[in-house]
Amino acid sequence: MSLESIINHILEEAGTKKQEIIQQAQKETERMIQEARLEADNLYQGIIIKAKADAERQKHQLLVQARLEQKKNLLKTKQEFIDNLFQELKSTLREGKIKKQEVYGDKIKEAAEDIDFYLEKSRHAYESEIAGILFG
Repeated sequence: MSLESIINHILEEAGTKKQEIIQQAQKETERMIQEARLEADNLYQGIIIKAKADAERQKHQLLVQARLEQKKNLLKTKQEFIDNLFQELKSTLREGKIKKQEVYGDKIKEAAEDIDFYLEKSRHAYESEIAGILFG
């Protein structure tokens, strides 16, 4: 074999090897790109799922806070209504000039009744009953 044919043979083998290496590198590149895309997609899906869960949690938290605020406002309004009712009752009772009889030995004396004392004393007992009647 001549030197030229040996060189041509080596060059052909090198060209073939070169093509195999290039093809293998291209396949490896495509595989790595697919793996990177799959990993990126998985990360993306994870981020989306977490964001949706966070948004749902925040929505639930806002709804709970809004309901609590609504209940507080309703309770405050009911309490104000009951307070006004008792104030009105005090005024009505004062106008009626309720009197009590005080007995001192053999003397009986009429004195003005302390309406505030009796209403405050009985208020707690009647508040829940009044609320039940008024607000069901």
